[in-house]
Amino acid sequence: MARYGYILLDGYDGDISRQAMQLDTIGEFTRIFIDRNLKASSGREQRRRLLALLQSGDVVYTASIDRFCSHLRDFLACVRRIEQAGAELVVLGEGLDTRSPSGKQALKTLAAFEKLDFTYQSERKKAGICKARASGRRIGRPPMPIPPGFREICRAWAEGRISGREAAGQSGLKSTSFYKKAAELGFKAPARKKQESP
Repeated sequence: MARYGYILLDGYDGDISRQAMQLDTIGEFTRIFIDRNLKASSGREQRRRLLALLQSGDVVYTASIDRFCSHLRDFLACVRRIEQAGAELVVLGEGLDTRSPSGKQALKTLAAFEKLDFTYQSERKKAGICKARASGRRIGRPPMPIPPGFREICRAWAEGRISGREAAGQSGLKSTSFYKKAAELGFKAPARKKQESP
């Protein structure tokens, strides 16, 4: 069983002493992982390494939830990874210990709130899209312009003179986009020729 500590230092809290003092109350860590400057392109690289090496029976200690994760969804995703490894998490500042029944219950409560928040945000997003469409605003990618000579290419394809793959290649579109655009202009796939019986 290994004991790991995790510390995050960012632009707002560059002093390691507060978090280190909290971890010192535990002591005897196998290793302490420290992430610096959250704005860096690597993000929480040390946290990723920590989560990747966890094994059954290991325990992760951190000073507080906001030092371990960015938001609730991120926190719950990390907890799931820790649980999958058979390890445990102890958050000293909030007194959350997943080894205890109260810690497990707290996680269930947090998961319920995260689900509630996700549902609320999803409903708000759908309402915003409906409102935008009602006011005439387009949602999604802008429509792709029709390439030059597209109608002639579609006509050749619809008449069976060229295959769909050739037509898409000549138009410069992916196959799916070609068929969609051709259908919008009223072109249909050529009827398949019946094979003559011997």
